Amino acid sequence: MTPGKHRRRSLRRFPHSDLAGLSHILCSNMSTPGQPERGERALIRRLAETLANLASAGVPFGDDMAQMSPGDNGLLGTTDMLMDGVDFDSRKHAWFDIGRKSMAVNLSDCAAMAVRPLSALGAVALNNRLSMDDALELHRGIRACGDEFDCPLVGGDTNSWDAPTAIAITVIACPEPGLRPVRRDGAKPGDLIYLTGPVGGSILGRHLRPVPRIKTALAVSRELSPRAMIDISDGVAVDLGHIIEASSCAAEIDEASLALAIHADAQTLADQDGTPARDHALHDGEDFELVIVLPPDADQAVCQRLGLLPLGRILSGSGLMRVTHEGRRTPIEPRGWEHFR
Repeated sequence: MTPGKHRRRSLRRFPHSDLAGLSHILCSNMSTPGQPERGERALIRRLAETLANLASAGVPFGDDMAQMSPGDNGLLGTTDMLMDGVDFDSRKHAWFDIGRKSMAVNLSDCAAMAVRPLSALGAVALNNRLSMDDALELHRGIRACGDEFDCPLVGGDTNSWDAPTAIAITVIACPEPGLRPVRRDGAKPGDLIYLTGPVGGSILGRHLRPVPRIKTALAVSRELSPRAMIDISDGVAVDLGHIIEASSCAAEIDEASLALAIHADAQTLADQDGTPARDHALHDGEDFELVIVLPPDADQAVCQRLGLLPLGRILSGSGLMRVTHEGRRTPIEPRGWEHFR
């Protein structure tokens, strides 16, 4: 677990699960009244009591990457583990695609902080039944994604066991000269919220082929002075919730803007499982687009040129998110995937 990370991917692919049952899995509560507290976020809160003191002042504990060396231009690191039966299904997915995703989700963390990836390490625990060709295809997918984003795989470790395959990639990155990493905790009341692309329904295939928005993130950092950013792994509601929690504020999502940001896959999935496409857009996760918070005077021409989609605004308050429609505000319950439930 990277000391600088506060969450993990969402929309996990469970063996033997089907699309009809997926929404129930994702929307179920993480704890039951009367039971001891569980969940990844609760565990991280406990770990933060000791790990927070180890983090550099440049990037506080709980962001998408951890600062590895001091200074505004210091190195940053991130690591994510993907597991067969949770993040991918090796019975259905090609090993090349699995390898590519395992690198891409880490590069998406670089996009979330608008930093440039430098190199990567990979550690794998291969299931003993894998063939040599399977293992090489996995490696080829990891390398192909890294090379696409100028982040070469430079080393790692290989193990095997009788359990399902697990893959852990670590990426090292640095800020561009003259720019600082974009953290989660800079949102202010009056700021505007944008997305880098439409969201929802990624389980129909996009979850296996994420495109890290590094190019867009670097352009936003250079041209628009973003206050805060995060990549959408656990769902818009959950991940925007991380920004407003870190920034000690609230957020308001505009219903009409949300409708324009719903991916076609969300509507397709809604037709299959009966869950409103709006709910898929808010809660599904693994879109790996970015939530970007910009100052209220952000250049709208630049936003349009970069393809940013307006979503809402930052408010004063204690973290309550609301959807507005015809003047009414309705609380949103952040739902999504959580480990260690």
